[in-house]
Amino acid sequence: MPTPEDTPWLSLLVPLYNVERYLPACLDSILSQAVDGIEVVLLDDASPDGSAAIAEDHARRHPQTLRLLAHDRNGGLSAARNSLLRAARGDYVWFLDSDDLLLPGAIAGLRAALAQPVDLVLCDFRMVRDRFGLKHRLRGELHRRTFAGDAEPVRRDRSALVGGLLGARQLHAWTKIARREVWAHAVFPEGRTFEDIAVIPALVAGTASYTHVPQPWVGYRQRDDSIMATMTPRKALDLMQSLRELAAGLRALDGLDADARFAIDYFCLRTLASTAGKTNDDTVLDACRQTLRAIFPAGTDDVLRECARRGWVLRRWRLRKCLQRMQGAA
Repeated sequence: MPTPEDTPWLSLLVPLYNVERYLPACLDSILSQAVDGIEVVLLDDASPDGSAAIAEDHARRHPQTLRLLAHDRNGGLSAARNSLLRAARGDYVWFLDSDDLLLPGAIAGLRAALAQPVDLVLCDFRMVRDRFGLKHRLRGELHRRTFAGDAEPVRRDRSALVGGLLGARQLHAWTKIARREVWAHAVFPEGRTFEDIAVIPALVAGTASYTHVPQPWVGYRQRDDSIMATMTPRKALDLMQSLRELAAGLRALDGLDADARFAIDYFCLRTLASTAGKTNDDTVLDACRQTLRAIFPAGTDDVLRECARRGWVLRRWRLRKCLQRMQGAA
């Protein structure tokens, strides 16, 4: 990869907030496989616990690899990621949450994948739990795919990218390694959760070439206080806003085929139905109804018919039941 010697080929960007229990393992997982040409940039988002002290200790011991930045006051995950991105110097950028792990061989795997340079590399992940039992293995938690499609060295089909991302339903930022200039156009919305969903259109718009490596490179730690585990009306409203931005942004892309456009519709409708089906909160249900009307002003009959045409009988039935509940018809 033609890279000037003074420019890292990779920037690993790690925001820190209240993660003193998990941060040492995260940093060790990175440093155990760090090689020349990589920078690791940490940002303390005014964390009130001992995260900053842990980061400072690691930065002192690895001054050639680690840089530590700090916010004067807490700005949230999106603000931290945006600050990290502005500070990054690498040709490629990889976000990693500070309670997660970089799995062994991840950096070597990425370097091999970039033997044919592309704008975007998609990797898979596995779940990390304090207790990992048989039921978790049966759920496929040892390997979660992030792209529904064939693995090819280099792809340039934007429709396939949209369909593959939405078909896998794994839109995390930390499984998307992209050229820095591509990520630079995907600014995270600050002050909101579900920010990863909102940046997907900009990430896709900036991608001309991509590859999916069907290997878990990230260990995602399932915590009891995760966003999905602690869904609140405020978070649900954030999800609705990100969903509207996802639909509008992807639909505005040129050249998408019918399959990609159906993938957008189905992802949005399924997310709406799932959210509405898990709540009795009137505020959330009303937000779901408003979002449904905003994304599907002509109704959802075409989406349901396409589900039937594809033989998705159970999926169509579930969608209809949730839609009836959301619309107050059941």
